[in-house]
Amino acid sequence: MTKYTHSCILLHGFTMKPNEMIYYSKYINRILPENVIMKYIYPKAPIRKITCYDGKKYSAWYDYYTNDKIVEEKINKKDLIESRNKIHKIIFKEKQYHNGDTSKIFIGGCSQGGCMALDTGISFPEKLGGIIGFKGHIINYTFNSIKINQKIWVCHGLKDNTIGYKVAKTSYDKYKKLGYDITFLSQKNVNHDINTGIYEQMRSLKKWLIFY
Repeated sequence: MTKYTHSCILLHGFTMKPNEMIYYSKYINRILPENVIMKYIYPKAPIRKITCYDGKKYSAWYDYYTNDKIVEEKINKKDLIESRNKIHKIIFKEKQYHNGDTSKIFIGGCSQGGCMALDTGISFPEKLGGIIGFKGHIINYTFNSIKINQKIWVCHGLKDNTIGYKVAKTSYDKYKKLGYDITFLSQKNVNHDINTGIYEQMRSLKKWLIFY
């Protein structure tokens, strides 16, 4: 197995499968410096009943009680914490590989996976290489009493009809006021589809990425 210099945990969205995040890793690989060898980890969310969809089962990091695009959805906080702890364990495992250096570990995700990546990264008690959020938002329940100035990059489209643009922007503005280091790419003609806006996202992400 080829030794790697950095790790990136990528979290899939609601109803998605882990291998769908390979889409992002392929694009990220194109913007990495030659001396960076990234290991990608694609955790799988559990299959669970979703309350707002009449109890039907989907892959999800947490249950939704409401389905709302204008205001933030109400979610199951217990599910969120369980998923957070599961992903923290993955980070700690990668920390061992990197001889205790968590700055070599990135976490990212798309949609609900982006929300989960932001929650997991912000609540993690050590400085990471960075948090990457595609078309998600910071959840109201996200733990922020341990203030680690994590480096955060996020994007969202004004035409997003799944997670409303206002929901995302309001959450990022709130955390900026709390002193968090957030780079927010606002995209005028981009919706919630995984492939929309990808080239502009990668140009912005390339400028933001720093490797230690």
